Amino acid sequence: MKKERNRQGLQKRLIIVWIALAVIMATAITVTSVSVLSSQIRREREESVIGAAKLAANAVDGNCIDGWLENGKDGKYTETFESLKDILNNTPNLKYLYIYQIREDGCHVVFDTDPEEPGALADIQEFDESFKPMLPDLMAGKEIDLIESDDSFGWLITKYVPIFNYEGKCVAYAGADISMDEIKDYTRSYVLLIVAIAAVFLTACVIIGLRMHINTNRAGELELLKEQQQRDKQLIREIIESFAKVIDMKDSYTQGHSMRVAKYTKMLAQELGYDEETCEQYYNIALMHDIGKVSIPDSVLNKPGKLTDEEFNTIKSHTVRGSDVLNNISLMPDIIVGAESHHERPDGKGYPKGLKEGEIPRVAQIIAVADTFDAMYSDRPYRSRMNYDKAINIIQEASGTQLTKDVVDAFMRIAERGEFRAPDDVGGGSTEDISNIHKNQE
Repeated sequence: MKKERNRQGLQKRLIIVWIALAVIMATAITVTSVSVLSSQIRREREESVIGAAKLAANAVDGNCIDGWLENGKDGKYTETFESLKDILNNTPNLKYLYIYQIREDGCHVVFDTDPEEPGALADIQEFDESFKPMLPDLMAGKEIDLIESDDSFGWLITKYVPIFNYEGKCVAYAGADISMDEIKDYTRSYVLLIVAIAAVFLTACVIIGLRMHINTNRAGELELLKEQQQRDKQLIREIIESFAKVIDMKDSYTQGHSMRVAKYTKMLAQELGYDEETCEQYYNIALMHDIGKVSIPDSVLNKPGKLTDEEFNTIKSHTVRGSDVLNNISLMPDIIVGAESHHERPDGKGYPKGLKEGEIPRVAQIIAVADTFDAMYSDRPYRSRMNYDKAINIIQEASGTQLTKDVVDAFMRIAERGEFRAPDDVGGGSTEDISNIHKNQE
């Protein structure tokens, strides 16, 4: 009797340890993900405001500044002003862009592109108290570090770049202010999402821990144990499918994408001869391949127009962000490789690591084919799916360069049997190339 009580006490302690580890894992995922998100956004904004200020400085002829302040506007002034407005309008989240000449009595306005309250040429702006410690360096024509402020103008990061005339004298500064206010909203919504995901995983861990405790007490009931293991697998699959729906909800252009890619991935794995357990594992990994998109700002992810290079690089970062989110999930250690490597290419031109052929994890090779096909052969709010035969031909043409050859061969065998064709496809669809499927494959 005492031995039995000791055994039950040990099992309870193991369950407590299991739950504690799950809580630690969930907390680690949340803290790490939020830290990565905040650092990524801050780094992107800092690079963006520095670039905008440098572009503005290069757009202004320093030899004309004194003349404009003394004699007024001319044709070159108007042309320069339009160039500055283009920089403001084409830099995401850039709030203010201006050219000031710094004198003892204040900031003399050369250009001010503020659409609401622009300063007029030669207006004088008084120095703020926070600005005065930097005056010695500014008066000396030095380039100063980034300035961060949070006042009535909002949370801003500011960059000043000096403008020189032909004598090498600093005659003005290009100033750029980029907004950081959205970071709070991004962080808040991202924390809620990660907490929800972590809570579901925690629930799954608790349930599995309790089931393990129950099944241990029924060691003699082998058939029941197998049935319970199957139910646990089903539970994990349903949880991951729920995550996939959350991911697709984030991107208004790709509803159902993760589920379809997972379905195609399993079909390809079966065609390649993998056992049912591996096929099921690959299905689950494929469901989470785009989880990194939950940390991409909505303004970039759901932008209806053409992406800038900076915005496209932000989209591409979803592979690294996804691996950061999934990195600490010990319950399914292989789940990270699908998120991290599904945009790698056999020819080494993929991202994020530029892996080649056999360096790319097998499941990522399979997901890449499934992902590429679904990107072409699915309806979006802004265009119809590509013609089925054309999509198949593009997959075949990408064999060995953008996509792994034997996976494409398996894809073609399934396609010849018509198993990829949608039930409502009667031969229509766009025959034009869809340039925004995988920009890296253009």
